[in-house]
Amino acid sequence: MIINTQRRRTYLLVALPISLLVAWVFTAVAPVFKIHPPSFALTVAVEFLCGLFLAVAVGMIFNEDSRINGIVYAGIFAALPVFYVMTSPWANVDLLTLTYTAGIVCGGAFVIRVVTTNRYDHLARGAKGLFTIFFALIIGFLAYEMYISAFTPDATVSEAYAAQYIFFFGTGIVLSVVLYWLTIRITVGVRASEIFIFGPRSSGKTYFVLGLWSYISQHFEKGHSNEGVVLSGDPTDTGDDLRISNMYAKILDGKILSRTYRYQMVMYQLTGMKYGIIPVKWTVVDYAGEYYDELNEETFRRAVALIGEWTGIPTADIRRRAGTIEFVRFIRETYPEALTDPAFTRSVIITTMYGNFLRAGKVIFLIDGEKVTDDRKGHAQLAREFGGYMKTLIDLEGGRYLGLFRPNKKFALVVTKADLVCWKNREIRNLLRTMNVAKLSEVPETSKEALTIETRLYEILGTNQVFRNLVNMMNDISMYFVAVSVDATAEPFPTEEGFEEEIWPASLAPWRFTEIFRFGL
Repeated sequence: MIINTQRRRTYLLVALPISLLVAWVFTAVAPVFKIHPPSFALTVAVEFLCGLFLAVAVGMIFNEDSRINGIVYAGIFAALPVFYVMTSPWANVDLLTLTYTAGIVCGGAFVIRVVTTNRYDHLARGAKGLFTIFFALIIGFLAYEMYISAFTPDATVSEAYAAQYIFFFGTGIVLSVVLYWLTIRITVGVRASEIFIFGPRSSGKTYFVLGLWSYISQHFEKGHSNEGVVLSGDPTDTGDDLRISNMYAKILDGKILSRTYRYQMVMYQLTGMKYGIIPVKWTVVDYAGEYYDELNEETFRRAVALIGEWTGIPTADIRRRAGTIEFVRFIRETYPEALTDPAFTRSVIITTMYGNFLRAGKVIFLIDGEKVTDDRKGHAQLAREFGGYMKTLIDLEGGRYLGLFRPNKKFALVVTKADLVCWKNREIRNLLRTMNVAKLSEVPETSKEALTIETRLYEILGTNQVFRNLVNMMNDISMYFVAVSVDATAEPFPTEEGFEEEIWPASLAPWRFTEIFRFGL
């Protein structure tokens, strides 16, 4: 379910009346255009930008995060040329049509590339750049008109009319600046091609990756994954246990997957095709959960410096390549002896994790469902983990620059082991009984009942004050809260004394991963 979109709604609510006010100002001063016609170059430039922007706006409609922006912008930039033709006696319809069409064609080529590469952050960045140019032209034109109408020596208007011109044009300039700032703030662009899974020890990262792999294999055309690029500080460790096929085989054998050790890290690339044409590529990292509270700029800087000392690679190059599968493979193949040093291995892991965190447009914070079932001790552990998440977010926010033009990050809070929660948490178990179901797999994952379970889990977590603070921090764009299970059919094994407390996946039956992919696409 989607939670916490307060800031985005606020920007939209503020931008709407200001947009109407700016439109009124331009309408009020429209007769002035008949006295001072805009230059040929300005007319062509603005019309071309309008066509370019219309194409970009249509492209934004394809992405859930920017859909509202796209609909609004498409309406605006389809109406602007019509408004100009209606208010200006010098409008050359043939020329305007030609330049407007040229803008649409150029913008369309850009949009096709963006959509087919799933890089909507490029679309948003392009939109923000176009907005900057567009508003610069508008503000420059208003300032020029105000100058020649009221301040030039040959101005033929009275002081009263001069003051009126100054008021109207000045108001237009001020409101345009405010509207520009709001427009940049509400224009959303998220890099969907890379996702970072953030979770402490025992939060279910490895099983979660398997759930993603299973879902994309079943529901996406050509859905598959590489076996994983494994990095290990143990020279005798081949990394076979961390390969997708071997982990899947273990589950089929009824075995519990071993945890990822501190000296291990693996990067997977999940790929598929959406609608048969749009590539879906997720890069995910599985790592030891002990590192989750070490992700910050200072630790990253020290790790980069140490790698630079060992390898001789410039630190700027390391920062640029950090977080990519290619860099991990390069380190593994080029410096295998250096990986036997724990400090070097730790630095590579931290560099990869933090680099991937910076690159990723989507960040998933895992919440261990087993701890949700423990009222006191479990919630105390969760409070510490939520505090670690907040620490990383504060560090990330403090390190941002050129904030208006950076890609947005989208966050999701995901409760893992939902099947275990249903068995061990009394409230959720009673909720299932009211639905006349015995286990989680009997609840359709897109049903109202599934949403009801998530809502109740959110309410339970909401009693944790640190959780509330974490949610309040992530209020930039729509944030998801999802409860998932890798094996919704899992249930306690019967024994002579009743049922075992331990529950683990005996197969891959992903539940609510539809919402994870809705979040990620």
